Amino acid sequence: MKNKPMYDFIVKINDMTVEKKTSLLFLVMVAGMLFIGSFSHISLNRIMDNYNVIYAKRMLPIASLEKLKDIYSVNILDTLRDMERNLIAYKQGEDVVFLAQDLIRRDWKDYKLGMTTKNDSFIDKLLDFFYIGRVKNNNQATTSDEYFLAAKVDKKIDYIDSILTDMFILFKNDNKKQAYEILKSQLYPAVYSVNIDLTQLININLEASVQDKEKTNQVYKTTFEWIVAGTIGTIFVAALIAIVILQNIRLLHENLANMVDEKTEELQELNRNLELKINQGIESSRQKDEIMIRQSRHAAMGEMIGNIAHQWRQPLNALGLVIQSFQTKKMLNGTLSEEFIDAQVKEGLMLAENMSKTIDDFRNFFNPNKQKTLFSIEKSIQKSIEIIGGYYKRDKINIILTTLNDFEIMGFPNEFSQVIINLFSNSKDALKESDLEEKLIEVVVNTDDIYGYVDVIDNGGGIKKDVLDRIFEPYFTTKHKSSGTGIGLYMSQQIIEKQMNGKIVAENISHSFTGFGKYEKCTNIKISLPLKGGNDYGSK
Repeated sequence: MKNKPMYDFIVKINDMTVEKKTSLLFLVMVAGMLFIGSFSHISLNRIMDNYNVIYAKRMLPIASLEKLKDIYSVNILDTLRDMERNLIAYKQGEDVVFLAQDLIRRDWKDYKLGMTTKNDSFIDKLLDFFYIGRVKNNNQATTSDEYFLAAKVDKKIDYIDSILTDMFILFKNDNKKQAYEILKSQLYPAVYSVNIDLTQLININLEASVQDKEKTNQVYKTTFEWIVAGTIGTIFVAALIAIVILQNIRLLHENLANMVDEKTEELQELNRNLELKINQGIESSRQKDEIMIRQSRHAAMGEMIGNIAHQWRQPLNALGLVIQSFQTKKMLNGTLSEEFIDAQVKEGLMLAENMSKTIDDFRNFFNPNKQKTLFSIEKSIQKSIEIIGGYYKRDKINIILTTLNDFEIMGFPNEFSQVIINLFSNSKDALKESDLEEKLIEVVVNTDDIYGYVDVIDNGGGIKKDVLDRIFEPYFTTKHKSSGTGIGLYMSQQIIEKQMNGKIVAENISHSFTGFGKYEKCTNIKISLPLKGGNDYGSK
């Protein structure tokens, strides 16, 4: 048999009790989650470390080498040329050149010190062993060339210093002609020569940074491959076990149905004798009750297994959101801190442990509404705050909900919650750029005789007058292209005005936050919604 191992595995599962099969299903789920989470954590640490290597150990030395070239060309040669043209005095030129020499020695010393600290860490070596053969590594040859060129530059720097010393001795003795002859015959060639070597060092660092980038890309690709393989494998095994369990439950139901049919036939035979019919009827009734109880229990078990199989897909989606947040964080801030990575990994594991309640909440929340329903504005906003409140607390942003008069409207509650979360996100971006000690967002819910109002106010400094009238235009954004598309407020306007017949406007106001002080420069996004029986903006 071609698939004998798989056949034996299915036979062993069939021989287990339903309780053991369910336990095995949970074990597969937990093991899969731990594998995906652990591998993601290790790989993301490597990606962050490679990023730091490219920046701190490659880009900064390149900038330092470019600075050395500029000092030789601008601070030294141009100064000597100005002295030759009598544009600056001898003493001023001497001070500039000596200062340039001091900067060269200091920067070159820092560069050489950086060369000795480019050894890989233990994690680098461990992960390089794990990804062995994936990326060609030429670091040893690159390092050898770098040390060879560094030794040449050392000698040339000393040589240039000696030339400058001789020149300024001649300047001091008022022998300018001989000093300028040394400038042309010795200093120019020496500076050009050392600049060539510095350029070669820059190229070596650029080649090394390209290699490090290739390693980072390969780590990302390999991580993705392993996560996909682990996810597919886990889903396959879990689905296989779930199918076997459900098949066994179907067989149990069929057996119970057959038992009911048999008992029914027995009852028909008992009709011939009344006394026997009564006695056996009581016994049959008792047996039927037992069968119904067993059917109910098995049905409940089947529903539980169905829920488990259904909810298994949701933690994977949530984990995908957690992993995606690393890319988003990198796009927004450019760096991935240890604290951020630890927090995201803990959040992923917490989703696995609390998947029943948390996943159901998120599934219901983000499921688009197909029909309009009557819902409470206060409860919808409170639900939105519960969903995103934890992320805002990490940035020390206080969200305050002040309900003066709650009201209900007919509309799409999930879409309205998405609008509120989008407004919170815009406020959060403004507050993160400010240096305020108290970062506040207050939502004020109120009504009059015709309309209900929702004011989302933040103390982020207000909106500039020249963009105030354009913020609801599609694709208009004041953020960098990497962090904003300009579609969020436009879609919010479409939902409020087209789907809910309301109105949304932006204004700059002064506001006294509940429990806090008053701020003069605040942004207020005001949503106006028609109450039941009132006119709506969409009909105007």
